[in-house]
Amino acid sequence: MNDMKKKHFLYWILPLAILIPLITMYFSGVKWAMELVCPTVNWELGIVENLQLFVLLLIFIISLMGFKYKEPLIEKIALGLLSIFTLFVFLEEIDYGLHYVQYFTGESNTLFRDLTGAKNFHNLGNNARLFKRPFYPLMALLFIIGPLVVDKIKNEYIRFFIPHKIIIVTAIITIFSYLVPRLLVDWHIFPDGGFKKNIGEFSELMMYYIFFLYLKELIFERGPLFKSKEQSFA
Repeated sequence: MNDMKKKHFLYWILPLAILIPLITMYFSGVKWAMELVCPTVNWELGIVENLQLFVLLLIFIISLMGFKYKEPLIEKIALGLLSIFTLFVFLEEIDYGLHYVQYFTGESNTLFRDLTGAKNFHNLGNNARLFKRPFYPLMALLFIIGPLVVDKIKNEYIRFFIPHKIIIVTAIITIFSYLVPRLLVDWHIFPDGGFKKNIGEFSELMMYYIFFLYLKELIFERGPLFKSKEQSFA
């Protein structure tokens, strides 16, 4: 499979092949299908949430790989910090093990909960919105605006961080992964399949995935940041 065929597969075929069946199952009204996507006992144990965890683990792994193989110190530091941040997000997603403890033991205590009195940081007060809001303009800039104007940018260091244009398709899928389920619920076309106010879990999965694709490109498909001007990034 050549490079462009791989990109088409990873950037839009695979996401759609996963999202469309998941959203269909979620709104199907078929009990077993809905339970697979969003279990009644705890949606954190469903396919969508576990796919989020899987993608976060992939980000963590490639960050460590980049930390090991990249030579410039500044890149090592950045990737090291990214791996720590990814691990933090992963732990937040599993509530520091709380929902597994609840499922297998019926208890609701974890070391984190004992120390803080909360199951995680991002659900404290308005933290969830505060955590997510900075990423929306960043995503628009990185994954839509940047690839569209990359040919007009002369600075090689800025161009280094602009992904391949095909990521625009992934960004559009990410937008629709939020809009489609939300509108189906808000317009009462289908009843909510179980996420209730967290219907954005589909788009959250895509947000993690698009950053995975972006980091994979930066780490494995490009040379060092501080390289000669010979390399082209468009």
